[in-house]
Amino acid sequence: MSVQELIEYFKREAEREEEYAKRLEDTASKSRNLMLKTLMKAVSLDSRKHAELYRALAAMLEKPSLVTEEESDAVLKEIERHIEEERSSIEELERLRKDERLKDNAPALFIIEMMLRDENFHHALLKRLHDSVVKPHTLTEKDLWEMLWRDALWHGTPGG
Repeated sequence: MSVQELIEYFKREAEREEEYAKRLEDTASKSRNLMLKTLMKAVSLDSRKHAELYRALAAMLEKPSLVTEEESDAVLKEIERHIEEERSSIEELERLRKDERLKDNAPALFIIEMMLRDENFHHALLKRLHDSVVKPHTLTEKDLWEMLWRDALWHGTPGG
């Protein structure tokens, strides 16, 4: 499969996920049961997320772009803050999962465990995001100077 075929595949998958999300939202809107409505809506949101990820994959292959050093620093600060918030949410959900008042409430425990799974995933994802996605695509001033030096004909010496 060529790169162009892969790009087209990602675009088709994005459309498929969007259609799936619309059908789920349609079904959810017809439900009178709050649990069903909420869970169907949650799955539809995941499908929309997947569509965005497919579009990002296609765009990344079509036109790769760099991250500025300032944006990288800002993202890193936000990631660090959000990791702390995720950690706090994980602790709270763990406490709720063990709460005696909810021990026999299967629907409530199901939702709590679903959120806990998501929070744990987000926590791990954010920890890897900067090192695996942002950092490799960041062009720093140091990188520019190293490229200039590496590609210079005489490395600062008189011409030859």
